[in-house]
Amino acid sequence: MEIELISAILLSGFVAILMTENYGYGYWMISRPIFAGPLLGLIMGDLQTGLIVGASVELMFMGVLPIGGSVPPNAQIAGLIGTIFAISAGGKPEVGIALALPIGILAQFLIMLAWNFNIYLVHRADNALQELNLKRAERLHLFGIIVFFTVMFIPTFLAVYFGSEFVNNIVGSMPSWFMEGLKITAGILPAIGMAMLLKMMNFKKFWSFFLIGFVLAVYLELNVLSIAFLGLGIAVSITAVGTKGNDSGISRDSSRKSTAKTKILTRKDLMKTFFRTFFSMTSINYERYGSLGFCYAILPALKKLYPNNQDLKESVVRHNEFFNCHPYTSNAIIGVTLALEEQRAQGNPITSDTISSTKAALMGPLSGIGDSVFKATFMTIFAAIGAGLALDGNALGPIIFIVPNVLLNIFSRYYGIVYGYQFGISLILKMKDSDVLNKFVQGATIVGLMVTGSMVVNFVKVAVAAKWNFGGKEINLQELLDSILPGLLPLLLTLGFLWALLKYQKAIYWLILLCFMVGLAGKFLGVV
Repeated sequence: MEIELISAILLSGFVAILMTENYGYGYWMISRPIFAGPLLGLIMGDLQTGLIVGASVELMFMGVLPIGGSVPPNAQIAGLIGTIFAISAGGKPEVGIALALPIGILAQFLIMLAWNFNIYLVHRADNALQELNLKRAERLHLFGIIVFFTVMFIPTFLAVYFGSEFVNNIVGSMPSWFMEGLKITAGILPAIGMAMLLKMMNFKKFWSFFLIGFVLAVYLELNVLSIAFLGLGIAVSITAVGTKGNDSGISRDSSRKSTAKTKILTRKDLMKTFFRTFFSMTSINYERYGSLGFCYAILPALKKLYPNNQDLKESVVRHNEFFNCHPYTSNAIIGVTLALEEQRAQGNPITSDTISSTKAALMGPLSGIGDSVFKATFMTIFAAIGAGLALDGNALGPIIFIVPNVLLNIFSRYYGIVYGYQFGISLILKMKDSDVLNKFVQGATIVGLMVTGSMVVNFVKVAVAAKWNFGGKEINLQELLDSILPGLLPLLLTLGFLWALLKYQKAIYWLILLCFMVGLAGKFLGVV
């Protein structure tokens, strides 16, 4: 399948638009391989290849998440371009899966380039805010969308237009054992994603739940969704048993609303801020991360709170300082900040330092919820369910993944602002005092570990092909291992990868290389 110039431009533009959502317009998860791969396959007329490549790449990069300021190999563009190459090669999923790693590494450097360029935008915005040229500051922030689109479009176009024929020629010259070896590699690679997930969770303390999920999948053959519901029941039960009788959590009385006597901000003002938060990561950078995005989101509210230019100038400069939090939970900080700014605007004893220190204090715990619960657990559970269906050719897989994530994006942002503003800092403090946050994270960890245990069984595919005759009887090594413990090899592989990731900081690249070596050499020698 040869891609013509116009088709390459349109396809690259579509890929760049999808990729830009990750930072540019809302973090909707539509660029994740499990959803974007099948979508691209549908457009290119090969849905089945899109389903397989998208699901496989999702499993490969499942635990490789951009936590904080890290920029790991990019799963999204790896899945998208990998799908294009697989379809261009005549519907060969193993080709796209094999090329996912180098594509993901290249995208890593491109995103780093965009993050660094955005530092320039933020410094230009500093000057605009000092001059109270707020429209210019907003334009500089939104220009980040063009930055991310450009760094994704140009290399995608080069890869799609000039690379498709090259890939076809390479695929045509590959021996059959090499292609089969790539298929074996694709079955081993998800073990890295599982190990990365275990690394992010408190595996040392809650390892028993990982084992429970593994056993349920091996011996009872329960699917991921069943084990997720079972894990949720166990987590709720443990929390209920461990809750003291006098601990009623967050009560309406104890979480008093803001002490401001009157409200300046209306529901309409909060909704303006809510919609703007979908663009809060547009100018993300390595110096101040989401500072300008935070300022952009609350700018309309600040203009209403501070009609005096000097007060407005102080507030906008104050909110262009360092800020870093998961986009789904950062809105709670925005809501609390608006409540404090409203009190300050009415003459209450709220200092500038109080507002800044409150933002800084809330970043840590709310980032922890966003990264460990929403990224490492919530997204993973639905990605695993969706990937399982997609690998079987079921088009419902991407839908099952995307719908809960879109709803989570909307509701977490909306209620974060509403309740953060309504209750102010007292809500977060009460949650901390009543240990609600710790219980929430603990419950999510239990569910996540059980699901990961089941995913090792369902998605890590490795088997030994070695056989030999002993006393006139054929001995099959894989059957022997299964008689000891079904799924033993995937389990040992995942735990071995976890040990390497904990011991060596850059182990992920060596582990990926090892997977290719095992798959290719194993097939060539006939041992896997």
